Amino acid sequence: MKKALSLLLLLFAAAACRGVDGPVPETFLVLEGWIDSGGHPTVLLSETMPVRDGAIGQEEMISSIAKWAKVTVSDGEQEVVLTGRLDTRYFPPYVFSTSKITGVPGKTYSVRAEYKDYVATAQTTIPEPVRLEAAEPRVMRDSIYTIVCRFLDPAPKGNYYKVFTMTVGQDSRYQPSTLAMASDEVFDGMGEILLWNTQRLMTPLYFPNIKLGDEVWVKFCTTDRQTFDFWQNYEVTLATNANAMYFFDSDVSSNVKGALGYWAGYGVYEYKVKVE
Repeated sequence: MKKALSLLLLLFAAAACRGVDGPVPETFLVLEGWIDSGGHPTVLLSETMPVRDGAIGQEEMISSIAKWAKVTVSDGEQEVVLTGRLDTRYFPPYVFSTSKITGVPGKTYSVRAEYKDYVATAQTTIPEPVRLEAAEPRVMRDSIYTIVCRFLDPAPKGNYYKVFTMTVGQDSRYQPSTLAMASDEVFDGMGEILLWNTQRLMTPLYFPNIKLGDEVWVKFCTTDRQTFDFWQNYEVTLATNANAMYFFDSDVSSNVKGALGYWAGYGVYEYKVKVE
């Protein structure tokens, strides 16, 4: 059993583990953002903080939110300043978003965040979504299951996949599914990804944690190589670190300049699975 923190919390803890060009500051800006095909941009922005005795207090977390930041997203045709708002589905419970920009496959999206002396920028392109051919429960033991996702990988090579899940009655938003990712560098034609669990904020992480009777929404995402590399680093660290707090190493992959984190474009296909 492990304790699973949100990606944002993991990045907070990574402050002392990663350097940037120039003198090392006391804190870093952390940008966690994405835009789905058919969805709107979502950005979480905070500062890192020191970890004392392996613990981070809730008040410290909330005080780290960059509420007064200016966050701008461009789709190449228009540039929109995002609006910050309270959103209790996340912790820290504050996000920047807009309904004026909607994700379209094939388009490139840029983000710029300005806060204090920080300026963070990144760019991502939304790939075409890939359809799931099937998502079927497979019993592991007693009433514990995995979900097997099958899909036909389109030509040419160079496609990358990441899966998120949301269980009806338990989750209010999609969360990462541990180690649920694939690159067509290691398979040809029909691909298969196993879903073991849903990573829930600050709760014990059982492996697997999908149970008989669950209704699970699967968010099957295509993404680019940089986002895939980021998630691979994150997931392997999470799955192999047995401590209550997790730390990335100094080589964590990121497409963000001027901050820690990531800015991801996802081609999304959703599928609902009844575990029975």
